[in-house]
Amino acid sequence: MRDRKAALVNLSLVGLFLIWSNTFTFIRIATRSLTPANLAILRFALVWPFLFLFPGLYRLRNLQRRDWPRLLLVSFLMVAGYHLALNAAETRVTASVAALAAGFTPILTGVLSALVLRERLPGRRVVGLVVSLAGLVVLVLGINGRVELTSLLGVVLAFLAPLSWSLSTVLSKPLVTKYRGLDVTIWGLFLGTLFLLPWLRPTSLVSQVVSMPFITWASVAYLAFLAILLGYPVWFKALETKKASETGMFVYLNPLIGTASGVLFLHELLTPLMMLGAAGILAGLVIANPLADR
Repeated sequence: MRDRKAALVNLSLVGLFLIWSNTFTFIRIATRSLTPANLAILRFALVWPFLFLFPGLYRLRNLQRRDWPRLLLVSFLMVAGYHLALNAAETRVTASVAALAAGFTPILTGVLSALVLRERLPGRRVVGLVVSLAGLVVLVLGINGRVELTSLLGVVLAFLAPLSWSLSTVLSKPLVTKYRGLDVTIWGLFLGTLFLLPWLRPTSLVSQVVSMPFITWASVAYLAFLAILLGYPVWFKALETKKASETGMFVYLNPLIGTASGVLFLHELLTPLMMLGAAGILAGLVIANPLADR
């Protein structure tokens, strides 16, 4: 019975990352019509009303006072921190580059799990991080053949996105263990959406929304309802039964499928130097692969 449950969790995570891996392409499309902040606000504004359909939003009001600071930090990181960084990155670099940077999530999650949750940190994971970082440097050089401020800032922002996600994953682990994964998800989305309000500019948002083409609306709908409303509960449900570092392993699908999606649907080009950097990032992920330690 336990093996069957574990298999279902793994299968749900594979399906989840098939959805999430394509978000880089849809973000790239959406940011042609929306600013990074407006895209994040619109996505979560569409999702926010549905949160009230979940009883977990009301049942968790007995959350212990000492857990509120952690929940607030998780909420900020998983919504404002991750999405604003990623959206801003994709106005400066391609969806493929953003997807490759997202590949750091498993390693970052593993390192942070060791530091915060006292999970075991194999030495190979540290080596993998160093190798992947070297690949990231080569990737930056390959974007324009040299280091340019715009592309460098884009890659830094693309790196901050998985860093925010990894930190939120690790910090949320005690919460989803103590409470339910669905409760943490709903409260995280509820509070995280409020953290976007400082970036709200109503006039700018309305003017951009009314002029959005259909492809932008379709992209936003995918990003809101599939990636968030469906995806987040699956992610936090998985955290109830798996270690944070093990759950992060499934993010390996992001750089592979996300890069392929950008190349196939947006006709993005990967220069030889960029492909060398991508190979370095993926090599680091293989070295750090914690499944080999099980």
